[in-house]
Amino acid sequence: MLSLVALDACAGKDTGSIKEKDQSQVVLGMVWEPISFNPLRGIDAGSYCASSFVYEGLVKFDDAMQLVPGLAESFSVSPDGLTYRFTLRPGLKYHNGKVLTVEDVKQSLLAGAGQYSPFRGDYRDIEKVTIVGDRELVVKLSRPCQPLLSRLAELRILPAAVINQSDHGNSVLAREPIATGPYYLKSWLAGRYLVFERNSNYWGEAAASQRIIWRVIPDKMALAAALARGEVDLAPADGRLWQSFLAKVAGDRSTGKLKVDSFRGGRTVYLGFNLERSPWSELSVRQAFACAIDRGAILKTLYAGFGTVPDTDFPETSWAFFDGVRKVSYSPQQAKAYLEKAGFVHRGKSWVRNGETLAIKIMTIKDFDEMAQVVADYLARIDVACEVEVLEYSALRRSFMQKGRFDAVIWSRSFGPDPESTMVWSSKGPLNFCRLQSQQVDDWLKQGRLAASQAERKTVYASLQNYLAENLPWVFMVRPDLIVVSNGKIEGIQKGRQKIAGLPWDNIATNAAFWRSR
Repeated sequence: MLSLVALDACAGKDTGSIKEKDQSQVVLGMVWEPISFNPLRGIDAGSYCASSFVYEGLVKFDDAMQLVPGLAESFSVSPDGLTYRFTLRPGLKYHNGKVLTVEDVKQSLLAGAGQYSPFRGDYRDIEKVTIVGDRELVVKLSRPCQPLLSRLAELRILPAAVINQSDHGNSVLAREPIATGPYYLKSWLAGRYLVFERNSNYWGEAAASQRIIWRVIPDKMALAAALARGEVDLAPADGRLWQSFLAKVAGDRSTGKLKVDSFRGGRTVYLGFNLERSPWSELSVRQAFACAIDRGAILKTLYAGFGTVPDTDFPETSWAFFDGVRKVSYSPQQAKAYLEKAGFVHRGKSWVRNGETLAIKIMTIKDFDEMAQVVADYLARIDVACEVEVLEYSALRRSFMQKGRFDAVIWSRSFGPDPESTMVWSSKGPLNFCRLQSQQVDDWLKQGRLAASQAERKTVYASLQNYLAENLPWVFMVRPDLIVVSNGKIEGIQKGRQKIAGLPWDNIATNAAFWRSR
């Protein structure tokens, strides 16, 4: 257990002294704090990232983004794609020393596919799970499912006894995860820090550092300043902060040396419309908004050009990316023409139709407040009244987005290693906040899951990307690069082809087990 003095040091009171005492630790600065370590509840970016320290799936992605064994020593898929066999590694244990069993894996699979799981669609094709001996598991599908293995990389394996509690383990897992990964959660002081210690029962190579301390610094500028002062060892930063502040610190010999590792991004920031509300249900109105916003200028101004201007949510790093979609160009005049096409009449400083003035409220969270204000300014330039409301993450998601109580939101969506997008784009997808209803899209998503080859899937997903670009349920704003700034002494941040291929889900903790201070 870390002493209070050591923990306070990691919170910034005496950072230098603690580093002198323990070189085998890394201090990570983050603007987010996880909501929960319960994999069925903590689905926000902070929780997902934090969970990566403590959980591991049956399979995992290597440096080349290929699936390799994780908790499973080996796996195989039958030629017809209906039977998956997994053999667990011998002697697997949780961080608390208890044995990890095939029954735990079975119950974890069933929980992932269960009614309380937000990811149940990923596992809906599982028909039967059979245990064979002490280490083997056979998963039988009702139909082929191409993305299943990639989804199993995200499946958190938990003790069956915990899963089968009346609250499905939430009271335990929320703040005390039972670890299978390279670290376990030692302590958590809300609003200040989380301490992850090396898991001595981890099956694989021991984590490079004894301890990783996740320091919570909610303000991006304050986090950058902490990096500059040496109070944290590494942290994500946006391109503008790197270019305007941190890069200058890096060049100042009196303040030490900072290093930047950049990755092609897989997260798309978007302006999403509620398609159940008029006039956002009308394509011409959405096209008008898309043309009214200079996305290139936003990328340059808010991200210092570190990223791309997307036309769908499929990133360039995906094998399914299709570059032949319809492009939207900044054109205020074209925006006005689209509004006229929708039947709006320009009167003075407003647009009117059937006696009602065109106005929109954009909801967002603190992370995207500045972008929302810039979007509001662009809309004001074509005389569309716009109000911005900033809410707390959970409140916006649960009380407004999930219930359809919004006009538009500025939000983001992370794209995983597999292009399967049912959760986001299917008519009944739990993350289909824009409420897109398209039988054609549903059919494409089904075809993408059932396709016999990657080439067939790529053709299907090209059609989906064309549809998204032409119908604009979202205005795809920017796709920022993932930038990680460190004090220059941290090794293991980037591996293999990751600079170009990106990190899975833009997850900064992907290589946490390899971080070390030299």
